[in-house]
Amino acid sequence: MSPVQIRLRELRIAKGLTQVQLGKLCGMPQSTISRIESGSTTGVDFETLDRLAAVLGVHPSELIVYGQIPFDYRGRTYIVHDATAQAETVPAGVTVVWGIQGEGITFPSEVGETPGDIIKRAKRLLAKK
Repeated sequence: MSPVQIRLRELRIAKGLTQVQLGKLCGMPQSTISRIESGSTTGVDFETLDRLAAVLGVHPSELIVYGQIPFDYRGRTYIVHDATAQAETVPAGVTVVWGIQGEGITFPSEVGETPGDIIKRAKRLLAKK
């Protein structure tokens, strides 16, 4: 399994494409799409991410699954983690609910949000606490 998880299946299905159709549009075999979706590939290069993102109409960063993102704030290290499974409710259109570990703070993802954007939002929320 690749150390990077790619969120391809849900985006492909949301676009109404089969693996074969997506492969043809990206110029790659269906077997490559299948290996990426199953996590059995040993790696996905940036060119492949770019091609997939272009066909799916998303930013390449939206294909990458981030389980947790460490960051430093005011001399302390925090971790923003995927708290979707623990969330009581997930707003419509939101794919991830982030939580700041040990702080009891959660916030929903936004479309096209990068890890840097998530960290900036987490720091703003910590500043309000």
